[in-house]
Amino acid sequence: MRPLHRLFVLLLLVPAALPADRLSTKYRSWDKSPEAYFLTSEERAQWKRVQADADAEKFVADYLARRGPDFPAMLKERIAVADKYFSSGKIKGSETLRGKVVIVFGPPTSIDQTASKGTLGSGGVGDEAKYASAGVPNPYSNVGAGASGLAHSEKTEQFNFDYDKRQAPAAIGKAFRVEILIRSGSGQQPLDPQGLEEKFEAVAKASITR
Repeated sequence: MRPLHRLFVLLLLVPAALPADRLSTKYRSWDKSPEAYFLTSEERAQWKRVQADADAEKFVADYLARRGPDFPAMLKERIAVADKYFSSGKIKGSETLRGKVVIVFGPPTSIDQTASKGTLGSGGVGDEAKYASAGVPNPYSNVGAGASGLAHSEKTEQFNFDYDKRQAPAAIGKAFRVEILIRSGSGQQPLDPQGLEEKFEAVAKASITR
């Protein structure tokens, strides 16, 4: 067989051997999905070594199992809240940085926008009494404590998520603020990237219960 012909045959055979070692579209970007927001840095390193769907399926199952039986329902609820309040056009709210903050940390105590100095809402126990005294139903009562602050305006240039000590995740254990610059639905960045990543990591580690 001539060298050029042999090379051509090999090139035809190589693609047929690759799919078994590649992840399908179902898992290819799973580590960037809202479901994977609670991955620890160690788990992310492990995920990079996953090459087949069977291994990916086991990895995801183990990831969920380590976080207890209530984790999938909690995650689904928070993703739905993020999609409801932060979606913009075709961009799902759960796939934005604002959505990730709410999914990982839970509903904030309050949210405000610094561009207009206008408070968008405050959450917590007092909201029910406030709406009751005004004789109107609480429009955010179905999304949990603190979630009334999730209403937003597309004109916002900066979002500040405030968590008081009561609303903060136990892994953080103190009041904190997350400041996010909004340039577009997908163009969102934190003012303190390192600090935010450290908080994400702390909550991710604490989410492992088994």
